[in-house]
Amino acid sequence: MFNSVRRYLFSTGSLFTWGQSNGSLGYTIGSQQQMKGVSMPQLVEGFNNNVAQVEMGQNHSALITGDGQLYTWGTGNSGQLGHNNDKDYNTPQLVEFFTKHNLKVKQIALGDYHTVALTNDGDVWTWGYGGKEQNFLMDLLFLQVGALGHGDSKNRYSPTPVKTLRSLKKIQYIQSGLRFTNAINENNELYVWGKGDYGVFGDGNNKSHNFPIRNEFFEDYLKSKLKLSIVKLKSCNNYSIALMSDGNLYGWGSNDFGQMGIKNEIGVEIYETANFPTQVVKDKFGNNKIVDFVVGEDLIAVLLDNNEVYWSGSKAEYSPVRFPLPEGIAKITQIGCCYRCIVVATEDGKLYYRKKFFGDGNEDLSTGIIASDIATVFKYPNAKVQKLGGSYRNRYAIVQI
Repeated sequence: MFNSVRRYLFSTGSLFTWGQSNGSLGYTIGSQQQMKGVSMPQLVEGFNNNVAQVEMGQNHSALITGDGQLYTWGTGNSGQLGHNNDKDYNTPQLVEFFTKHNLKVKQIALGDYHTVALTNDGDVWTWGYGGKEQNFLMDLLFLQVGALGHGDSKNRYSPTPVKTLRSLKKIQYIQSGLRFTNAINENNELYVWGKGDYGVFGDGNNKSHNFPIRNEFFEDYLKSKLKLSIVKLKSCNNYSIALMSDGNLYGWGSNDFGQMGIKNEIGVEIYETANFPTQVVKDKFGNNKIVDFVVGEDLIAVLLDNNEVYWSGSKAEYSPVRFPLPEGIAKITQIGCCYRCIVVATEDGKLYYRKKFFGDGNEDLSTGIIASDIATVFKYPNAKVQKLGGSYRNRYAIVQI
């Protein structure tokens, strides 16, 4: 399972970013542009086809190079950049801790003010916002917790190992929402920690945890009774979506935009919160299998093996509907999404999207879809997209140029 985590270091490209320009784009721009944002991709200098993974959070961003080095930039007020200070950086800065300790980072996850890294030795490291320190009685009544997992509410300004996990089977996969973290180990056990509001842990309660605990609902019910295990997990905002071993998607947490696609009826929102994993409505998928899925702040998108894409969310659709791609397009190689945006890349070098994703192009007035060439958008004649998306208000693409 999670072969994509083991494989991604061998697929690299250069980094392009664009969006609201809150310091998380990776380059310095003028003040007037800063207010307006950047609507089209701009190259982040210095990486020359050596970017393997990118995460763009609410307030900061991170990338991993092909040789496992970690760079972060954006807002650093709680130490979430890992540079042993609380400074902001407009351009990517090497997180020297891992280089000094000869550690390779193979996966990264971001919350609103925290960062989680998985290294090649199976260790999980976290830093950033730890919560609000209070007296013992207040902690018992109103635990103000971050998503670091160290058993306290202290901010960390450089990477710190989550020691509780070291006595368990090695962690294989990490994901974070705004203030919670998920980790899955070699036994396919799900460990969770952070702020438990909105059912983000999927275990039927809203308790917060300042250290990792095993999700017993997944163990006792999903695995033992239903014989289901997690194949792929993605988290964003205050929710998570998992592709399970039965081939279906399940969502849990806040469904305030209808993004989990778990509602059959049209009208009043029935599921504003799903406290347990709830199956995404699949009646329009037919017998087609799910190839991939992506999650954004307010929507999800699903790629099927018949080359169709479905989506739900943005308080517009509460169960999956077909993304209106033109008939007969080439095989889809990548899908991505961010706030109110979906994009599709095909093997013949085309991009299909609605205007908000790139902010430019001539749209089909009947569908609102824009078709463009990858080479035209990124301004390199032989450009090949490896990954694109963003999840929140800023967007990125890893492109071989």
